[in-house]
Amino acid sequence: MKPVTFKVNEELIREIDALAQETHENRSSLIKKALAFYLDNYDGVIAKARQDDQDSVMVAHEDVLKEYGLL
Repeated sequence: MKPVTFKVNEELIREIDALAQETHENRSSLIKKALAFYLDNYDGVIAKARQDDQDSVMVAHEDVLKEYGLL
C-alpha cells in the first residue's frame, strides 16, 4: 500500500474518532473503508446524473453491438 496524506477539518476528525471508538477500528481503517465505499457507489451517482441529463443521448445496447458487428 502507498501512504496518502491530506488535511481534514476538526469536526470530521471528531466524527471519525467517535466512530473508531465505537467500532474498535483505527482512523486509517475507517477512512480506507469510507473511500472504498464512496468509489464503489460513485459510478451509480454518475450514471443517474447522465440518465437525468436532458441533453444526453441514450443508445440501446443492441444498437452498439450491431454497429461494431457483434450481433
